[in-house]
Amino acid sequence: MTESLFEAGRRLMLASQQSGRSMLALVAEMIRLRYSAGRMGMSEYLDFRLHETDLSLAEKRHFAGWRAQGVLDEILVDDYSRFLSLDKISMYGLLAAYGLPFPAIKAALRTRRPGSLRCLQTADELLNFLQEPGNLPIYAKPSMGAFGRGNALITGLEGDRIVFGNGTRQSIVEFFGSVADPRGLGWILQEPLRSHAGIAALCGEKISGVRAHTFLAPDGPRVTKAVLKINVGQVDWDNFQHGASGNMLGAIDVATGVVTRVISGTGQEQVVDPPHPVSGRELVGFEVPLWDQTKRLLSDAALAFPGYICPGWDIAICDSGPRILEVNAFGDVDLSQHAYRRGFMDSQFNQLMSDRRLDRLLTARPRNHSKSPENHRWGIRRHHWRW
Repeated sequence: MTESLFEAGRRLMLASQQSGRSMLALVAEMIRLRYSAGRMGMSEYLDFRLHETDLSLAEKRHFAGWRAQGVLDEILVDDYSRFLSLDKISMYGLLAAYGLPFPAIKAALRTRRPGSLRCLQTADELLNFLQEPGNLPIYAKPSMGAFGRGNALITGLEGDRIVFGNGTRQSIVEFFGSVADPRGLGWILQEPLRSHAGIAALCGEKISGVRAHTFLAPDGPRVTKAVLKINVGQVDWDNFQHGASGNMLGAIDVATGVVTRVISGTGQEQVVDPPHPVSGRELVGFEVPLWDQTKRLLSDAALAFPGYICPGWDIAICDSGPRILEVNAFGDVDLSQHAYRRGFMDSQFNQLMSDRRLDRLLTARPRNHSKSPENHRWGIRRHHWRW
């Protein structure tokens, strides 16, 4: 606790020096933002560099912290629908039923599913699968997981040892043991994707996808925010992980598909508009390929999940077109806030919430003791669902 308090004090002092504002002024602003709709915490205030003077207090109020994200999640996600994004195999099944594009699933590990999906239950079955022609390379990821944790590109076999995309090796038995899932949802073995040639030339061979948010407005879905998740070549996935992965983020102008701002890292270590560290090319001004096609796909796919009012989509843009990697029932607010330097709860978002008469719920007490006479759900943040 002492170290964390010391670190907080150190960061606050540095923020004061960088901004030319007194520590008392920063603390006063933190308190105001903590008790606004964004519910911003001290560490988040510093991570988003809100101590700086380029934004007005009104603009800073648009930023959402993890507490506000929890409120938004309660309002915007139907509890009955959550499992469709938590379990990727179920999610892909729904996408397949609608004919929406996603990376083909070749097999699943240590889970029991319908017979139409090949399920490998032993290490020997996995070895046989990897030895079959056409099954390598293959991308492995947990069916229930987030932030790219555990994801791995399998590129080859050396006897009974797996070769991964980062050059490491592990025995089949060890790898199979590591994918045990007590929930029974298992792992997915999926075709690996390659970014569109234009993205690969800029960001390298490893996938650099798009995180986009749609909003299900009364007149249909809108694509509201989009971020290019820029892989810098250190890992086989493009997740930002609050800056820990080393990957970068690029804000995309939704209307044009042009990258307008790029960041690396968070807080005092954040760098704005750096070139790509591998290709050396400038990222700002890059026009994301097939952008209009990607927006059409997002708007169409949003209709497949009526229980998600504002889902976050991970999209890979390939030479053959955009593919849906996954849908997050809501998705983190921090990616767009870092990339755009604009709060998630901006004027556009607030207007969309108002159009659906949900804006009042942002600051209303949850009233979890209150039961809706319409849908019989507990809590005022769930009363608006029609089922």
